[in-house]
Amino acid sequence: MKLLVVVSIKEYQEEVAKLLESAGVSIFSVSDITGYKKRGYNVGWFGSDNGKANSIVLFSFTDPESALKALENINRCNADCNTSFPVRGFVLSVEGFSKMM
Repeated sequence: MKLLVVVSIKEYQEEVAKLLESAGVSIFSVSDITGYKKRGYNVGWFGSDNGKANSIVLFSFTDPESALKALENINRCNADCNTSFPVRGFVLSVEGFSKMM
């Protein structure tokens, strides 16, 4: 099992949801967050604009194939779109989890 985490600006929520669904990730959660960036700080993860942005974080516990397909969809979307706020995603391994009773 993998934990897929995706960060995006709020305005892209519907598009990001479609990227996940087309990768086979049909169950996920969304939470509003506020992202901040200080002027001149960029390590390749943050957008090129300064200030704060109304953002979202989407996450899902999913199978490895769907998680990797979601990252491929995100990478393709970022390559096709010229935006100051690229969609960011990463995958973490889930070592264990509580059991349903």
